[in-house]
Amino acid sequence: MQTLLLVDDEPNIVEGLASQFEGRYGGDVIVLKSFSGLHALSILQNNKVDVVLSDIRMPDMDGLTLQRETEALWPHIHFVFLSGFDDFQFIHQASKSPLYHGYLLKMEGDEVVLNKIDQEIAQCAAEARAELEQGEMQRRYARMQGFLQRAALEGFVRGGGSWQQIQHSLPNLEMTLDPTRPVAMVLGKDTAAEATEHLQSLMLADNILAAQFPQLVFESLMPESGTFVWLLQGAAPENPPATNYLYAVFEALQQQLSDTANCPVSVVVGNAGPFENLAEQYSLLNRIYRMVDQSAGRLLIVDENTYADLLLGTGSASIQNQFQFSALLQQLDQLMRTGTADTVCTMMQTTFFDAAEPPQLDSEQQLLLFTLLLNVRREIFAEQLGEEPARDTACFDLFNAYLRSGAATQLEMLHRFTDLCAETCRQREENETHSTQAIIKRINRYIEDNVENYDLSLTALARMTGFNPSYLSRFYRINTGKKLSDQIDEAKLQHAKKLIAQGELVKNVAERTGFASPSAFILFFKRNTGVTPRQYFESENKS
Repeated sequence: MQTLLLVDDEPNIVEGLASQFEGRYGGDVIVLKSFSGLHALSILQNNKVDVVLSDIRMPDMDGLTLQRETEALWPHIHFVFLSGFDDFQFIHQASKSPLYHGYLLKMEGDEVVLNKIDQEIAQCAAEARAELEQGEMQRRYARMQGFLQRAALEGFVRGGGSWQQIQHSLPNLEMTLDPTRPVAMVLGKDTAAEATEHLQSLMLADNILAAQFPQLVFESLMPESGTFVWLLQGAAPENPPATNYLYAVFEALQQQLSDTANCPVSVVVGNAGPFENLAEQYSLLNRIYRMVDQSAGRLLIVDENTYADLLLGTGSASIQNQFQFSALLQQLDQLMRTGTADTVCTMMQTTFFDAAEPPQLDSEQQLLLFTLLLNVRREIFAEQLGEEPARDTACFDLFNAYLRSGAATQLEMLHRFTDLCAETCRQREENETHSTQAIIKRINRYIEDNVENYDLSLTALARMTGFNPSYLSRFYRINTGKKLSDQIDEAKLQHAKKLIAQGELVKNVAERTGFASPSAFILFFKRNTGVTPRQYFESENKS
C-alpha cells in the first residue's frame, strides 16, 4: 500500500484532487492532505510517504524548500510539482534533486495529473518489489555471517556480561555502530513457526532498511528465536534518530514486509540511550511487548514512551513493587478485555501459584485488584444486558472473604479470584466477536474526545490503537462500511456546527477543528452542508 501527500495553499484544489484520488484508488492508497508547506513537512517528519504532489509558491514554505527538507528524511520519495506558473527557473533548481519526478501545470487538466500520479504510484510499487530482489540482500546476508560479532552483541543484549567484558574478550571486534554515541533499539516479534522463516524475515527487513534509509546506520540481531533487535544510529553523528521518525520508518517497513513478502512482524520502538544500557533496554521493550500483545492476529506497533512509565521504577523496593503491581493490573485488565479464560489462568498461575516467592498483596492492592475485576465485569455484563447490571454478589462476597481471611489463605482466595476472572473472559467472548465492536467504539470515542486536536488523523488513531495504519483503515471500513476519514470529518462537522451556532468566530472554529486556515474550513463546511458558516449561524439563530 502506497501513501500520497497533496500539498497546496488553495484548499479547493487539495480537496478536489483528494476526492478524485480516493475514488480512483479506494483503500489501496492512503491520501494525506496539507494546506501549507510547513504542515506538509510536519507530516513527512512523522509518516512514510511515497509520492508528494506539491504546489510551488506557498506563503510559509515553498515547494522547493519542502523538497530539500524532505530529502534528508526520505531519500527515495517521489516529488511531483503542480503550479499555475510556467516557472522554468524553478524547474531547473528542482530537477537537481534525486527526489524530483516531474512538473505539471494546473491548466493541463485533472486527467493529466491523475495519470502522472498513477505512473508514480506504480513505479513506487515496482521499486518496493525490486528492492527485495537486489544484490543488497546477499551483501547483508554475508555480513551477518560475522558470527563472533553477532554472538557477542546478542549475548550482551540478553544480559550476558557488561560491554567492557565483551570488548576485553574480543579486542578486535569491528562495529558498524559507535559505542560512544547514543543508540536506539527497536524490538521485532515474528510469528512465523520455522526458524528459517525468522532468518528470512530479518534478511528482508535489513534489505529494505539498507536500501530505503541510508541515513540510518544499524546492526540487526536475533537474540532469541523469532525476536529481532535493530540497533540504530544516524549516519550523521550530531543527533540520534528521533523516536517519532523511527516509528514512521518501522511502520513503513512493517507494512512492506506484510504486503510484499507476507511476513507479519510486530514492533516496539524504543528511545535512544547509552550503549552500555542495551540489556536493560531489551528487557524493557520485551516487557512492553508482553503487556500490549493481544494475540489478535494483527500487526502491532507501539513505542516505549507510551508504556515505559508503567514498567520502570527506581529507588526503594516499595516503589518498585508498586510499578510491578501496576504492570500486573495493566496486564490483567488487557487479558480480561481481550484475552481468553486460559490466558488469564496462565498469567495468574505464573504470577502467584508457581512462583517460588509469590507476592503478598497489601490491603490497598487487594482493593485495586478487586476494583478492576468489578469494573470489567460491570462493563461486560452491561453489554450483555443492555443496561447497568445489579450488584455483583459473587465479586463482593469474594472480596469480603478476602479481606477477612488474612495472608494465610491468600492463595485460596486468589484461586477463587482467578475463577471469576476466567468466567468474565468467557462472558466477554460470548458478547463480542474478536473485540471488533469494542475497538470500533474505542476509535469513535477517541475521535469525539480529540476533535479539536490538529493531529487527529489516521496516523494518530493507528498509534492510539496499536494497529498498523493501512490495516486500521481497512479494518474500520470493512466493519463499519465507511472510511475513517469520513468519520473524522463527520465529528469535526458536528463540533463545528455547535460552535458556529453559539456564535464562535469562523477563525476560532477553524482552529478548534484542526484546519490549517479559515478558507480550508469554509470550503469543508460548505461542501458538507451546502451553506457557508455565516448562513448556518443565521439559520440557527433566527429570532
